[in-house]
Amino acid sequence: MAGVSRIPAYFSHSYWAEDRELNEHFWKLFWDEGFTFAVDPKTNPLSPTHLELMMDQSACFVGVVTHRQEERWYRASPFMVYEHDLALQARKPRLVFMESGVSAGFFPAADEERVAFNRRQLPDADRVKSAIGRLAGRSGPADDATRGLLGTVGLILPDDSAYRAAEPHIRRAVEDVGYRARLISLEFRDSFEFLLAVDECDFIVVDVASPFAEPWVFPQLSGRFRPTLKLIHEPPDGRYRPQPSKLLSGEALRAAEPADRIAVHWSDPEELADRLRDLVARFYQPRLEFETYDEGVGYFHSLGRAQGSVFLSNARGDDSLAQRVGRSLELHNLSYFHYLRRNTIELGADWRSQLYANVAACRLFLPLISQHYWASEYCREEYNIAERLRADGRLVILPYFLGPGVARQVTFQGRAIGHLSQDEQVAVISDDVDNEFVERRRLEERGVTPGESAAAPGRRCDIAIVTLLPEAHDALRRHLETSGSLTGTERHGTGCEWIRTSIEAVGRSSAYEVVVAQPCGGPDGVANALAATIEEHQPETVVFLGACCGIAPDLVPGDVVISNRLHGYAYDELEQACLPRTDRSHLAHEGVAALGDSMRLNYTYWTERIFERPPGGPRSDSPRVVVGPVASGDAPVDGSGDPALRPVLVAWPGLAAVELGGANAARAVTQARRAGRTQVSFSMVCAVAATATDGISVNSARPEQEKPWKQYAADVAATLIVEAIRLAWPSPPRRAG
Repeated sequence: MAGVSRIPAYFSHSYWAEDRELNEHFWKLFWDEGFTFAVDPKTNPLSPTHLELMMDQSACFVGVVTHRQEERWYRASPFMVYEHDLALQARKPRLVFMESGVSAGFFPAADEERVAFNRRQLPDADRVKSAIGRLAGRSGPADDATRGLLGTVGLILPDDSAYRAAEPHIRRAVEDVGYRARLISLEFRDSFEFLLAVDECDFIVVDVASPFAEPWVFPQLSGRFRPTLKLIHEPPDGRYRPQPSKLLSGEALRAAEPADRIAVHWSDPEELADRLRDLVARFYQPRLEFETYDEGVGYFHSLGRAQGSVFLSNARGDDSLAQRVGRSLELHNLSYFHYLRRNTIELGADWRSQLYANVAACRLFLPLISQHYWASEYCREEYNIAERLRADGRLVILPYFLGPGVARQVTFQGRAIGHLSQDEQVAVISDDVDNEFVERRRLEERGVTPGESAAAPGRRCDIAIVTLLPEAHDALRRHLETSGSLTGTERHGTGCEWIRTSIEAVGRSSAYEVVVAQPCGGPDGVANALAATIEEHQPETVVFLGACCGIAPDLVPGDVVISNRLHGYAYDELEQACLPRTDRSHLAHEGVAALGDSMRLNYTYWTERIFERPPGGPRSDSPRVVVGPVASGDAPVDGSGDPALRPVLVAWPGLAAVELGGANAARAVTQARRAGRTQVSFSMVCAVAATATDGISVNSARPEQEKPWKQYAADVAATLIVEAIRLAWPSPPRRAG
């Protein structure tokens, strides 16, 4: 049926390796009947808006729902329940294939819309052809006139001061990507005027929790199934508490994705603009809709492969091949870095300082080596970094030679592909990458990573604790050694040292797998260590443990601050001042922040595990745990009275503390998320080592009287983290159940 206009169906499917042949079976049935599939490849954090746009652009919905015994209610993937809910809401024609054992009540459908199957005897074409034919009759090819074009984005914002200040930033973020932003008026004589206005938009930006929002707007958009980018404003002064609409998410979506990722939570307009620009840029990318049968086979064949990302390196003259290779990697469900198509280095940043972290975060380095390659300073730098990582056993290099005489600087086996057509080149590279990750998965299933033993990193962990403080690192090691849970140490090529441990948790059936990382020195030590830790250990949560100067008046040395929001600042030599950097502000993990109240109210006895004693004798009270915003920058300060810190205190008057290093850690986590390599959450715990008048540094190089307090405070913070994991961590271990 080549050349025939195909019916584009949103395809809901399993991502498990054992279900690859199942997916391919149904893909062939539908392709032969004139359908094609659009899929969410699950390489990036889930975006409800992106899925709503995909559903809106599809002519129908096809689901192959596999049985999941471990899912208590659904007996199927909660994400597939959510996708089916979207199809119902969008009133799309549906055909759902349900494996025996699935709870059918969560997939309501008429008999002609539902087919039960047993994987031991999959339905053949004769059995399901009539059902597929009925679906085709209720569907039809999508309108290609405007598909792939960027249209209008509607803005429906509450009438309050926060959104009046944010509106220009929202508009700029949307229009920077290529859309046209349009404010939609809620003043109309007839309702059809409003409905026509929203129907003309690709999607709508709308607040779903503000008391100043018109309560009927979001329900109307939801009922009409207009894709929405949902905002929740959290006032820094706490003048009101957001109350999200009940229509924001159901139980299935919350089971598939943390609540704080379903909508965009914001306080600072510039931070909001940065996050919106990243999200909207995803909508700009063409959706993965298979153009050929083989593309679909390649995608399904990739499912269940070992996780890992690819660094695609080429000179500018070979961009055409690199972009086609990048497209093939996307179709094969592989994340990758590329300077043109997938560049996560911040605009204006020193590329040299961040390049190592981006190469080190990948497991496979693919240089496309032509006569232009060695002439490029960028390519030479990328290749030199990759060679150092390869020598350390942390990276595999697969070189491809695009012409004669270009392999002279490569000292190991590569593949010459210059004699092949570009189609053949892309196919060879894709097969090699697939084979490499298939082999890696085979080794991981045996508990082995390439070149290393089963005790080496490469096993996924629950929590990664990262600290620059030697005192904190020593305190953590002491607690872990005393409990007998320390299982090994490892040094990475970046200079980062890892401690691997398991922490038994009260009331949990499994222990938490924890990695403690201490970066090496230098301006890029934290970023490089975080990139390596995320890639090697794939933690669900990163906790940065720092030392801070308490700004809140009731904080004293030995207390602990858990950050609920991190604000970045940078020291300006010309101004001789610490200047706020709203682009370096980050939300912290809500569940970890909530541990402050939980430990204070329910587990007061955690302080009994503290080893160190406060200098000068016992405290009159126990160490306090405070939750609040923390400022983080690149220069030491001499307390809240330091004139250089005044711009920061004016910008964020409610600060609890100031520290060094955390902003770099948060930025590294954010970059990994943007690159699609992880969905890791970030949090920060600070040991109060100085008061508002004393100031703080991170290297214990201040007068000797500071060091005992820093040592005591670091032990308090380390004790809190270890005990919080043991007693009250907000999410279960990955191995539980």
